[in-house]
Amino acid sequence: MSWIEVKAIFAEAPEDWSPYIDVFGNHGCENTLQTDKPPTLSAAVVDVDGAEAVVEALTADLLAMGVTEVESRSLVEENWEENWKQFFKPRRVGQRFVVRPTWETIESNPGDLEIVLDPGQAFGTGDHPTTRMCLELLEDVVKEGSTVADIGCGSGILSVGACKLGASEVVAVDIEPLSVEVAKENAELNGVHFQAIAGLGATVLPEGATYDVVVSNIISATLIAIAFDIAAIVKPGGAWIVSGIIEQNWPDVLEAAEKAGFTLVRHLAEGDWVGASLHKAE
Repeated sequence: MSWIEVKAIFAEAPEDWSPYIDVFGNHGCENTLQTDKPPTLSAAVVDVDGAEAVVEALTADLLAMGVTEVESRSLVEENWEENWKQFFKPRRVGQRFVVRPTWETIESNPGDLEIVLDPGQAFGTGDHPTTRMCLELLEDVVKEGSTVADIGCGSGILSVGACKLGASEVVAVDIEPLSVEVAKENAELNGVHFQAIAGLGATVLPEGATYDVVVSNIISATLIAIAFDIAAIVKPGGAWIVSGIIEQNWPDVLEAAEKAGFTLVRHLAEGDWVGASLHKAE
């Protein structure tokens, strides 16, 4: 399998990298590599049908934000994997999750829930704070038999996590077809099953379907826009887990969630990022 690396090159390092990271994430690239000398931000897109369109759209958005130059080049799988091997190591997340790449091992403890990922499937490795916070918050609310919708699933890591926690039904949705294919591969790699659908948020879910838990690790503006749509698919007494939120945008996200009928249960912060668990009244 081959990949297309997209690298944003800056004249000077931005004071806040998060808006640019958000742009990559909005095009299905949750994991980025950052360098300071020279200042660059890069990620990889799976080189399959539709990849060129993703690269073109991502490039246009980055240039519109004032990035000096955007380069793209083909990578073979081995090159991308070696790049990731430098920093993608096994990591414990929350109380029970262990996220590790396929080439690493880690000593397991009783009750550990292992999520195995390949760096080639590079739309989420659990190394980003927003993904880690979502996994930790899922531990609070997903019980044996829970139904879960993962809106903006990326690599499917959160859907895998929900399955590992005992969810009986998980549906994963992403606007990027490439992300959906990667999510399916990660499900198979972890020996779990969930439905993965390409489309726009809750609009592609079965008509009338409701869920005990909805998780959305996507940008703040989208969370604000879909708050009422999410409220319609969360069961009374259910939970909406949100992340992908830059700290300065958190008040606006919370306000939108509260207007849609949610109350804040738990708030997490790591660096400039926020994650939260919200409750819908019974």
